Amino acid sequence: PESLLAEPWTVRDTAEESITMRGSTRHRNAMQAEPSLLWIGDSEQADELRLTVASLQPVITTSCLPTAAAAFGAAGYQLKPPTVICLAERRPGQYTAAEAIALSRQWPLARLIVVATCLADGRRRSGPPLPGVTDVSWHDLPSRVRFWVTELTAGRSGSLGTPLTARRDERWLETPPLGYPAQPSDSANSEAVVPQPRVSVTAASDTAAEAVADLVATAGGRVVQQQTGRPPLIDEAELIVWDTADTPTPHLNWLRLLTSQRPERAVVLLTSFPRGDAVVDALEAGALAVLGRPVDREALSGVLRQRQTALSATAGVR
Repeated sequence: PESLLAEPWTVRDTAEESITMRGSTRHRNAMQAEPSLLWIGDSEQADELRLTVASLQPVITTSCLPTAAAAFGAAGYQLKPPTVICLAERRPGQYTAAEAIALSRQWPLARLIVVATCLADGRRRSGPPLPGVTDVSWHDLPSRVRFWVTELTAGRSGSLGTPLTARRDERWLETPPLGYPAQPSDSANSEAVVPQPRVSVTAASDTAAEAVADLVATAGGRVVQQQTGRPPLIDEAELIVWDTADTPTPHLNWLRLLTSQRPERAVVLLTSFPRGDAVVDALEAGALAVLGRPVDREALSGVLRQRQTALSATAGVR
């Protein structure tokens, strides 16, 4: 009836969410469920896995259990349904397809992920170790989770809502450019677009620098400088993406100079086959993150969003 369209009306569902509608405009006022992560496996012994869990805990609510059997025992009364389930592999082949199927039946809406350590380097060329389970390297997982949490908080499912058979270009189309408002704005409720971080790209060759700059642009960064060799100590960038190609160990002294010259400027290193001890040394030298090559766009976008959040907070304080 027209009388219902004349005034706002409220519908309450079983989750007690309140939705107010008027014409084609729809505002969801209820708080969305907080994303959570269930970590199954070692979280303290292996250096790489311990570092990964420590990086995840500030980003997402994380519950750690030693085995899949312990997860089944805690389901229903100790654990709420997780958004992501991570199977931490200390060695390749640690988990079976039967365990993955049982976990997917217990929590059908959760995305299953195998967290691979350096022992599984190079395995991505042969495809995922378990059918229907996403394989993510340990050094990329915190940044990708940060990206997923940002998308879920904005009301978008992102790549977590795409089927595992989706191509990379299809996953990219599900991700809006960095800086776009979380919800469509209208005349009554407009949201300001947050500026994109200014990024300086450095690589060993012109070809590599151009490739990294293109990836940064697709991930949402605004490339203001591009060079080969080492990053300059003084520039206008708010974030440096440095493709060291090999281990970052020979570049730690220059990294310390970069971070000491401008502490507010962040540095992200791209390196082949990162090892736990090398990543710890780089983080202690001032790096914001260390990502593996080839670089996943979601991981790079997660770092850019982390930097964007920091810049927004700084601008608010000023």
